[in-house]
Amino acid sequence: MRSDMLVSIVVADSAGPAATIPRLAAAMPQLAEAFRYFEVVYALDETRRAELDSLGDSLAGLVNLRVVITGEGLRYYRRRLVAAREAIGDVVALVDLDEVPIATLIARIGEARDRNEVLAGWCPTRRAGALSYRLLSLASRFVIAPRAARTIIVPRDWLNAILARPSAVIELRFQPRVPLTRYRRFDVPRHPAEATDFASRYEVLIEIMRSDAPRYLKAYALAGFLVVLGSIAYVLYAIAIILMLSHVAPGWFSNAVVLAGSTAFIAGGMSILSIAMVAVIDGVRHSGHPPVVAEVGNTDYFDRIVGRNVEVS
Repeated sequence: MRSDMLVSIVVADSAGPAATIPRLAAAMPQLAEAFRYFEVVYALDETRRAELDSLGDSLAGLVNLRVVITGEGLRYYRRRLVAAREAIGDVVALVDLDEVPIATLIARIGEARDRNEVLAGWCPTRRAGALSYRLLSLASRFVIAPRAARTIIVPRDWLNAILARPSAVIELRFQPRVPLTRYRRFDVPRHPAEATDFASRYEVLIEIMRSDAPRYLKAYALAGFLVVLGSIAYVLYAIAIILMLSHVAPGWFSNAVVLAGSTAFIAGGMSILSIAMVAVIDGVRHSGHPPVVAEVGNTDYFDRIVGRNVEVS
């Protein structure tokens, strides 16, 4: 048993408490044998609060469990980030329970602590959806690979550095092309459940665009400058044609190309600006309404315990 650190296990799955709480309860004895000090932080959407309350009898006996209730509609990667911010451990493990056995996780947590490295889960085989992930990777500063697992183990010092960056949501899943922290991969036996899930890949795309919006806007500005130069050159070309030729064929083809190119450019730019505005709006909204609505622990359900020697009023 290790007593030189506090370990935080962060879980933010979408299965719901009825499926997740029993699995966490089953993992608690193994964690207690391995670590003297540990906590399990479970991020749950506010809409599932009633389902959580129905499991009060089970929750009353889980002394190391903290349930963080997030605002309604907060998606998986954002709930995961909120839970990581709430964790207080010296080593924080963001875990997908479907990917890695608890025994393997315990061993890797010790390695992350001893080596002071970020350990990122890596699946041994490729699955469907690899092409879409490659396309996402081309648009990002991160290695967006279909083999990248959702499980990642981060020492506190590195976690603080990651959480301070605007790309924290993506960086807690995918490794940057130029890592600012020490990364090492480890194999997980099972593949991420999202490998063939279009909604999950779309969420990854949105988070990439949000985190890299300033870079895209700079590229858009440069492209706009080049379009201006091209427009000037086109005007000079048109003037030269008028001065040099007496009969000019109708320029329907050139006009069509210019109009199509302009439309595509404006539409692409507006898409990037719209995604950037989503990030701004979310930031303003969350500044007034914190994403953590409440926190629930076993003490909230002491009245469910039968045979207690104290009275709870």
